[in-house]
Amino acid sequence: MTERRYDVSSVNPKGIPEDKTRCVAEVTDWSGWHQYQCQRKRGYGPNGEYCKQHAKIIKERGRI
Repeated sequence: MTERRYDVSSVNPKGIPEDKTRCVAEVTDWSGWHQYQCQRKRGYGPNGEYCKQHAKIIKERGRI
C-alpha cells in the first residue's frame, strides 16, 4: 500500500506524508487552495482511521 500524501501539487510534488496518529480525512485550508490532513486524533470509523467528527460524516453519507 502506498503512503497517503496531502497537499500534493506541482509546487510540492512530494506532498506532506501522513501522520499515523491523526485522522486521515483531507481538509481544505482557509484559502481553498491547500488540502491537509485533519489534525484530530484517530480512533473512529473504518479501521479506526478517522476522528469522531469525520467518522460521523462518513457514516451519514453511507460510505461505511
